[in-house]
Amino acid sequence: MTTTLRVLLAQTTTRVGDLPGNAAALTAAVAAAERACADVLVTPEMAVTGYPVEDLLAEAELVGAAMDAVTGVAATTGRSVALLGSPWHVERLPDAGGAGALGWSADALERPLRNVAAVAHGGRVVAAHAKSLLPTYSVFDDARHFAPGARRQSLYTVRTPDGPVTFGVLICEDVWDPALAVEAAAAGAQVLLVPNASPYHVGKPALRLAQVAAAARAAGVPVAYCNTVGGQDEVVFDGGSFVVDADGRLLARARSFVADELVVDVPVAPRRDAPRAADPGRTAAGTAGSAWGSDRGAGPSRGPSDVVDLGVTHASRTPLAPPVVTPALDVDAEVYAAIVTGFGDYCRRVGLPRVVLGLSGGIDSALAAVVAVDALGADAVWGIGMPGPYSSAGSVDDARELAANLGIRFDVVPIADAYAERRDALDGLLADATGAGRSPSGTVDPVAWENLQARLRGTTLMTVANATAALVCTTGNRSESAVGYFTLYGDSCGTAPNPLGDLLKTTVTRRDGSVLPGVYGLAEWRNARAAAAGQVPPIPLATLTKPASAELAPDQQDTDSLPPYPVLDRLLLAFLEEHASAQELARALVDEDGWDVGAAVATVNRVLTLVDRSEFKRRQAPVRIKVSRLAFGRDRRMPMANHWSHARAVVPERAVVPERAALPA
Repeated sequence: MTTTLRVLLAQTTTRVGDLPGNAAALTAAVAAAERACADVLVTPEMAVTGYPVEDLLAEAELVGAAMDAVTGVAATTGRSVALLGSPWHVERLPDAGGAGALGWSADALERPLRNVAAVAHGGRVVAAHAKSLLPTYSVFDDARHFAPGARRQSLYTVRTPDGPVTFGVLICEDVWDPALAVEAAAAGAQVLLVPNASPYHVGKPALRLAQVAAAARAAGVPVAYCNTVGGQDEVVFDGGSFVVDADGRLLARARSFVADELVVDVPVAPRRDAPRAADPGRTAAGTAGSAWGSDRGAGPSRGPSDVVDLGVTHASRTPLAPPVVTPALDVDAEVYAAIVTGFGDYCRRVGLPRVVLGLSGGIDSALAAVVAVDALGADAVWGIGMPGPYSSAGSVDDARELAANLGIRFDVVPIADAYAERRDALDGLLADATGAGRSPSGTVDPVAWENLQARLRGTTLMTVANATAALVCTTGNRSESAVGYFTLYGDSCGTAPNPLGDLLKTTVTRRDGSVLPGVYGLAEWRNARAAAAGQVPPIPLATLTKPASAELAPDQQDTDSLPPYPVLDRLLLAFLEEHASAQELARALVDEDGWDVGAAVATVNRVLTLVDRSEFKRRQAPVRIKVSRLAFGRDRRMPMANHWSHARAVVPERAVVPERAALPA
């Protein structure tokens, strides 16, 4: 008979700071594990507090309440062992498990907290395992608050109906270093259990599965990976918890972007005991980035005495149905689900699940409205058309058609009269001014009048939102944000997260073949999905086909100020995510697209200058739902006052362009 460990992966939705609500979800998961006769329940990383908790972790009252909440959940455990994610103070760590009470400090600041999986069984917390690798890249800032867990931590044995099974615990980042999995297996772990709070970006589910499968193959043991789900500020967690066998093959996978439970009988091989160490002492990790297998702070190899015997779980159990392997989403469905999840969860969690947004008849506001309806429902979305002196008749007609298709309220509030009044009031003042209002030609800079229109629209939306307890949804995209093609306190005005803020205008395919969907691509996908379901496609055809325009000046089009979006987006993606230099970008335009050298140099330098000069604007824009590998905000942190220029393209001679930096095809 094959020995198995029955694992329940409870992919819960957590709310940062909602300790009672999160504890209730964990208590329900404990009850489900008991009903399923699971040997071990795995819950997400930091499941009792939510993640990321950020500087709330500096508040001792929250940490104490979190530990008390875990103790309360632990009191409901019976035969099933539960791994419960929480911050933990070293002074209250249980003796068992080896999480380590050794002090640790950096930058003269003591860090007495550990990010732990508390091991609960039989009504109490019996042990704890602390996260060893503390990431500080991308959206992570773990080392700001936590010290790394002790380098050598315990394994755990449970006696299942099939016989004893020894498991090890790795928390989130720890499984991304295969050396830690290999060491745990060499010490006797037959299976690895991994609580996670792993944020989403395009391609992350496939990348995550490949990484965990590689760790399983390297260690020769199966891995059960439990992820959290839901939106937190601009970050989205996609769930998709899964189990792989010792060969890295996918055995089971939960659904994405929804709470789910996955019960799996994980087949395990006989235990491989490591030789007993001469000295069973444990040594704390030297730094937040050191791996168990490195020499830094290394202690002796972990031996059999480092195993905590948790005793009997369930005496018997009925067989399970074959495990569920939920199909992976295609890239458009994946990105769209992430945006809807992040947008909706934010609005609900701040207690204002209603939004108002400007509908211009353009593609960006149309897709943003569709996202808002899918996230919150048609009754919670109010569209307002605000035609100005240069708006086309189609802008209102197309917006009205969109609203009718979505079933949302739509009203028209013209700004032409208000614009004329403000311009009359300011025209003489600015004409006489010698400061910022005057352009080198001696006339008022026309951009000032364009921005005035946008700000009147922003004021209108904010007033409606204030009067109706709603959030304002801004509708700009990543392409515009990158080059500053938006108006502060105007079209950038928003109190809800920007649903499109991390989407380029067009879909771009990277050299590795991965696809980053853009605004137009997702709009077409959403229309196609509606048509396939027998529904009216929400976004009007005219909106999809008309030239992009801010309509702030006569016959204005975006291409008056910017390169065509397919060119701009390729440049931006290569620069922002591949870190291509100006020289490399210009050379690629010349070599791959046949551009004139002068035109290529001028275009690249202009685009990168706009990116550099717009940092201060991006800092003041609403947060954006993160779906790309490297988003503005948490991912890309540039100084606002900055004398370094990226616009350095000259292309004096032919050069070999590194594969890394070449423009996407």
